[in-house]
Formats: sequence, structure tokens, C-alpha cells
Amino acid sequence: MAHLLVIGGGVAGLATALLAARRGHTAEVFERDTRAPGTTLDQDFFGWRRPGVPQAAQPHVLLGAARAVLRGELPDVYAEMLRLGARERHELDWFDVRPPARPGDEDLVLLQARRIVLESALTTALRAEPGAVVRYGEPVTGLTTAGGPWPAVTGVTTPGGEYAGDLVVDAAGRRGGSAPLLARAGCRPAAVERHRTGLAYFCRWYRLPQGVDDGPRRPWTVTGGAFAGCAVFPSDNRVFAVTVFAHTGDPTRAALRDPAVFEAAARTFPPGAAWLGLGAEPLSGVLAMAGLDNRWSPLADGRGPVVSGMVPVGDALTHTNPTLGQGTSLALWAADRVARTAHRDPGSPGFAADYHGWALRTLKPWFDFQAGADAAVGDRLAAGAAGLREGGSGRVREAAALFECALEDPEVMRARARVRHLTEAPGRAYADPLVRARVARWLAARPGWAPHAVGPDRARWEQLTATPAALPLQPVLPSTSARS
Repeated sequence: MAHLLVIGGGVAGLATALLAARRGHTAEVFERDTRAPGTTLDQDFFGWRRPGVPQAAQPHVLLGAARAVLRGELPDVYAEMLRLGARERHELDWFDVRPPARPGDEDLVLLQARRIVLESALTTALRAEPGAVVRYGEPVTGLTTAGGPWPAVTGVTTPGGEYAGDLVVDAAGRRGGSAPLLARAGCRPAAVERHRTGLAYFCRWYRLPQGVDDGPRRPWTVTGGAFAGCAVFPSDNRVFAVTVFAHTGDPTRAALRDPAVFEAAARTFPPGAAWLGLGAEPLSGVLAMAGLDNRWSPLADGRGPVVSGMVPVGDALTHTNPTLGQGTSLALWAADRVARTAHRDPGSPGFAADYHGWALRTLKPWFDFQAGADAAVGDRLAAGAAGLREGGSGRVREAAALFECALEDPEVMRARARVRHLTEAPGRAYADPLVRARVARWLAARPGWAPHAVGPDRARWEQLTATPAALPLQPVLPSTSARS
């Protein structure tokens, strides 16, 4: 069995160590933060400042792909998440009566929870796991390597000393900084593929009133106009997040940092109006996140892997903008792959090459799908209303029609859900003759149909955002506590 040294104690790092330990390996996790998720969700979520992990305070959702890994490999973690308040929602429950079940429908379930719920459940399981340890407050500052023409990582160095292992796993995220470590170890630079999204997100957290356990099933929780959009993320313990997004080049976006401006803007979109209309209590200020990109960062270039004895997982390998919620699923897939194969001479060049090949076949297509989807959204927001009108034909029109048709047709909704939950590639799901025929009939019944904007027009938007933006607000602790 192998001994793994994991750089980073976030979701990807904790999951890699736990999955490996469950398969008989040993693991040490090195985390620069001095604290671990505790027993009080709200204090950890709203009161823990994590500048190195800005996405930790943003909305998360676990797709069917992530749920399948947890239920299949870590059922105790899944059960703990449910105990902590995570909620399941089946995609086909959009309809008043769920359509008759078909094989695969069991995978079309969202697990709604804040990221801290998953981190807490993973931490609880890892603490009880023999052969695994997390070293908090001990960042990795260097790599140790073996001699020879091929750079081979054999361990890590920290302020506490040197640690030897059979495989180093980079789970330090998109800001982990493994590139300088590899350069000092003598590795040639890896190839990085990067796509700017042009999107800025503004999020605020709320809790539903006592006695209101869930929000409305409709309207759809994500809508977009010509220049901005709104999404609602139901979560655990009556908590939900409202997100407003706009293009980074839009001069009005800074005003959304003001809570009053943010809420007024959110209420102009159907999901924001429906959820905020329930009398929810604000739990935070407005949390901004910009500079988002989709980044593919394998430890490889055109000649193959640049190093052996080290592989990346999670955002260190594939960082995707959260619009489609793919990140946790892709991270768990990679963690599971490492755990399943760590007995196959993990320090060898062959292991590095096999892992890179698997990542190209399994993860890269979903990265490409995300990058393409974000490019379309970014272009639309940058172009404004004119771009929406010009996009009323061709592939843009077909994609919009498929989305609208899915709201009425269970078979089309099932196809969309299979793509969303990473169970079937879009090129295959949407090419199904049954799906294509149903969308074609839907369009034939609506001659002249074209995509339309949802939300305020530009004049109304500029009126709403005319109030000078307040300084960024720090999150505030809620007055009511969640289950611990």
C-alpha cells in the first residue's frame, strides 16, 4: 500500500486522504490554515475568514455525480451531511407530478448544502480514520526529489521538517502555488489553459423564517437578462443564497455591493422576488467575487507529464466557474481515481502518464463544456440587449428553446438534467432523436419564437444601481443558529 502526502485540506484534499485511507493506504494532509471545521456550522461559515479560499463563502451545490461518489464510497459522510441539514431535491420534482421513473433517474438528485457542511462531514470521518492525519498550520514550502534525468517527487518539506511519501497530491486549489515548488525542483513548466469568463458575482445569504422549511419550487432558480442575471441557491437549515451576476465591464456592477441596491436588483428577477418575498432574514453582507476563469492546469505539457510522484486534484487540476456547479464533482472524481490506483507504483512516470490520460478523457470534456457555456454567457452580457436580439437564431436559439421546452416536457427536462449532473455528455443527450423531435414540435407550435430577456430593462437597471455603492461589508453572524 502507498503513503500519500496531500497538499491542502479543502474538500479535494480531505476527500483524497479519506478515500485513500478507506482503501488501505495511509495519508498525511498538510493545511496552511490553523483551524479545522468545528461543530457549529454558522460560526464556521460566517465567522471564519479564509482569504486563501474565497469561494468557501460562495454558494455550492452537489450534483448527482458528486452525490454518487459519496453514497457509493463514503456513505457515512453522506449520512452526516444529511444529519447536519443538507437537503435532497430531485430535478424532476419541478413538475407537479413526477413523471414515471426511468433507469438513471436516481442520479438526477441535487444535494443542497453550504460547502462547510461537506467539509465538516469529511473532517469528522477523517478524524476517526486510522492511518490518516491532518497537520493544520503546516504549509508545504518545498518538494524533495530523487536524482536522475526525470524529475521525481519523493516528499515535501514544511516548517516542521521533511516528510517522505510514495505520492504527493496537489490539492491546494487554484491559489495553492505549486508552480514555484515544481520550478525549484527542476521541472519544466506545465501547460495551462485559461479562459476568462468576464463575469462578476455578488452573493448574499439569508435564512427563511421559522416554520418555512423550503422556498418555492418555481420559478426556476436561475434567470438571466441581456446584461445581468440572478440565481437562488437553496441550502441547508433554511439557509439560501441569492446571487446577482453581471459582466466585469459593466460600470453599474460596483453598486451591487450595497445591500439595499443588491436586494432591489435581485427582486427584479423572478427567482429573487419569489425567495426574498418570503420574509427571509439576511445573514451576511454582499460578498463579491470577480476575476473568475476556467483553468485547466495538468502537470503536463505537449511532451506529457512534467514530473512523476505528484498529481493534481480539484481546482489545482481543473478550476471551473461555479455557474454549472461542476467543481466538487470533478474534484471527487479525481480524488476517487487517485485512491483506486495508488497501489500501482504511484511514484513512477507510468503512473503520472496514466493519470494524465484519465484526466484528459474524463475531466477535460466537462471543462471544455463549462468554458463554452461561460463564453456564451459572457458574450451575451457584454453585448447587452442587442446581443440577445442577434442571438435569436441558430444554435443560440436552439439552446434557449431546449431550456424553455424542458420546463414543460419531462423527457427534455430529463435530458437537461443528465447533462447537468454529469451523467451524459451534452452532444449525446441533446442528439437523442426523441429529445430533438420534442423540441422541434415545441418550436413548431410557437412560430416566430425567439429568446427573450428576463428581468429589468437597461433604464430600470441603471435607475436601481444609481445609489452609490457602500464599502464592502463583512459577513455578520446570524441571530439564529443552525444545527451543529
